[in-house]
Amino acid sequence: MLMRKTGLGDVRRLTGDYPAAAPYLEQALAIYRDLGNRLGQANALLDLGDVRRMTGEYPAAVQALEQALGIYRDLGDRLGQANALHRLGDVRRLSDDYPAAAQALDQALGIHRDLGNRLGQAHTLLDLGALRRMTGDYPAAAQALDQALGIYRDLGDRLGQANALARLGDVREMTGEYPAAAQALEQALGISRDLGYRVGQAHTLLELGAVRRATGEYPAAAQALDQALSIYRHLGNRFGEAEALNERGTVHRVTGDLVRAERCHRQALDVARAIGSPLSEALSLAGLGRCALAAGHAAQAAALLRQALEIFQRIGAAEAGDLSRELAALTEAGPPA
Repeated sequence: MLMRKTGLGDVRRLTGDYPAAAPYLEQALAIYRDLGNRLGQANALLDLGDVRRMTGEYPAAVQALEQALGIYRDLGDRLGQANALHRLGDVRRLSDDYPAAAQALDQALGIHRDLGNRLGQAHTLLDLGALRRMTGDYPAAAQALDQALGIYRDLGDRLGQANALARLGDVREMTGEYPAAAQALEQALGISRDLGYRVGQAHTLLELGAVRRATGEYPAAAQALDQALSIYRHLGNRFGEAEALNERGTVHRVTGDLVRAERCHRQALDVARAIGSPLSEALSLAGLGRCALAAGHAAQAAALLRQALEIFQRIGAAEAGDLSRELAALTEAGPPA
């Protein structure tokens, strides 16, 4: 019975059915506790933390992962510690606590290197790359992701390759290297589709939508983003849903549909606040501010953009610099004649 519950939980988790995985993992955890099996508890907590992370329940994810980490330390299980630190770092990244994320991920990487665990190193470098991208350190992000991709290729890990290529595409997009970004993302999408990796497809489609928007290919951008949003909602991935809604709102705004743009950003804002994601909240507020500016409401736009900037600066997000310059230009221009 116990193996059945943990196995069903793992199947649901690995296939992206996160809401269905949680009850099986909770039942397995309760049984392990009744049996006094501490390693079983730690493993169940590790997977439960992963599920909570994917559904945007960040405080619950942190709680589960910290409990798992404590047990692994008590047991002297260094691989378990590295895995828990890695996942904890990723949750800290997603909840925009970048210093704590960096600390946990660096610790995880050090343990994996000590153990000679190349797959663990690649997984951790993947999330370190994502963290560096979010703080605007694009050269360091590209370096970490290139290292991860090289290890995944050496090991023949196609799923890892898809994730690394998708994140490299995101970094290339942020530095304006759109052809290179599109190439990496198309490769990632092909692998994800071959593997039936739904969450990977959604992440890649989201980034492809951003690239297509940046290059003025608005119908292609809209199509990719609508597909990403549909997958995120099916999987119950609320962080991804907020990201896709904000990007979709941007496409509506630049193509002149301010009503739909504002609706998307407001939906994203509701999701961001529900899951406690300051980054998504700030992106939503910035989107609403730009909609207000496009509609000729300069004072409202400035107020919304200031709220967004305060959050970006507080969490140390890369978007702070561009938005600060945007707001300064708006303030200098003054109200329309």
